[in-house]
Amino acid sequence: MEKFMNLIEQKLMPVAAKIGQNRYLNSIKDGFVYTMPFLIIGSFILLIVNLPFTDPNTVLYMEWYAKLMASYKAALVQPFYVSMGVMSLFVAYGIGMSLANHYKLNGVTGGFLSLYAFMLTSAKLDWLPIGQAEGATNLFLIPQGGWMPVMDARYLDAKGLFTAIIGGIIAIEIFRILVQKKFVIKLPDSVPPAIAKSFELLIPIVVVTILFHAFSIFVQSKLSLMIPELIMKGFAPLLHMSDSLPSVLLIIMVTHILWFAGLHGTNIVIAIVNAISLSNLATNQAALQAGQTLPKIFAGGFLDAYVYIGGAGATLGLAMAMVRSKNEHIKSIGKLSIIPSIFNINEPIMFGSPIVMNPLLLIPFIGIPMLNATIAWIATKYGIVEKVVSLVPWTTPGPIGALLSTNFSFTAFLLSFALVFLSFIIYTPFLRVYEKSLGEE
Repeated sequence: MEKFMNLIEQKLMPVAAKIGQNRYLNSIKDGFVYTMPFLIIGSFILLIVNLPFTDPNTVLYMEWYAKLMASYKAALVQPFYVSMGVMSLFVAYGIGMSLANHYKLNGVTGGFLSLYAFMLTSAKLDWLPIGQAEGATNLFLIPQGGWMPVMDARYLDAKGLFTAIIGGIIAIEIFRILVQKKFVIKLPDSVPPAIAKSFELLIPIVVVTILFHAFSIFVQSKLSLMIPELIMKGFAPLLHMSDSLPSVLLIIMVTHILWFAGLHGTNIVIAIVNAISLSNLATNQAALQAGQTLPKIFAGGFLDAYVYIGGAGATLGLAMAMVRSKNEHIKSIGKLSIIPSIFNINEPIMFGSPIVMNPLLLIPFIGIPMLNATIAWIATKYGIVEKVVSLVPWTTPGPIGALLSTNFSFTAFLLSFALVFLSFIIYTPFLRVYEKSLGEE
């Protein structure tokens, strides 16, 4: 154990700290954080219009709801399409703004430049006969002759996420280099700042237009593919492998080792995890809308519902055990932590117990989340609980989050509740050993 602790301190912590400070990962994380409120609302809208009350062969059937959805579902679901359905637009802007701010550039103009670069590669304009254009996404409302301009918006949702990430970073790097080399238009100080900033962006826009649009035309002409489709083909093996139990367990293990070392493991890996889980969530939501079988297990808030119950380490069970402790120090930390833990906030436990660099709590802190994930994965795979189709705030108590995110699967609620008590049972003997060590000290 001493060798392991030294390995963490000397080898892991410096590397993890550098990763946590990486400007690109932080900008990706920020892009998703800025986008998340819109995605949550869109997910709830999708949930509301797909409640399990429309099948007359089940006890949950509600005739009024079935008739309402039959008449108005297409209109009511619109907020979903302008949130989850175009999530890559939000992410592209957020990444550009965050990375531009990191470089001390104008965040707003950086966000727009990143968004512009993404649109150049991911949204193609076609002219169709008005009859064929019916039902398509109209970019302009005024037809010319018998033709209507329509926007190909297939890659503005989760399928364009990787394009938004890569393109946004490249666009801001171009912006940064041009500013550093002073290849920008500078207006006199007497010009209002907003106007001066907009003119500063002119040359970066020209360069981004030439590079991104030329590359898009080349790919479409040579491969008959749009850039997001090409990138998704490249990332397809990663997305396929990520939706597996070994991949989920690896993510959980890395996250919790970082937490044990005193680093915010969730924040360090969230940029990668969100790109995968949100892509899988969008796939499930598309299947739900089409009435098809949901394909993905590791989607949306799967980890929040079954693994991070109380926060990293599934520490709600530990907080419950600490409240029952006979050691005054542990008991006081437990009382302080129990309410925040219900809402998945566990910093009081992490640093008050402490769990960080505490070898006596290392095994349950890493082992319980991996056990929870394994149980939840098997239960989902074999249909005991439903798959995740909705995004809920991470502060939602675990069992309630599991219920909402799985389209009101009551077995998911029960499973999450059972995992809380399982963590309580497993943490208890390790806590007793820790109590004994504190008594000896």
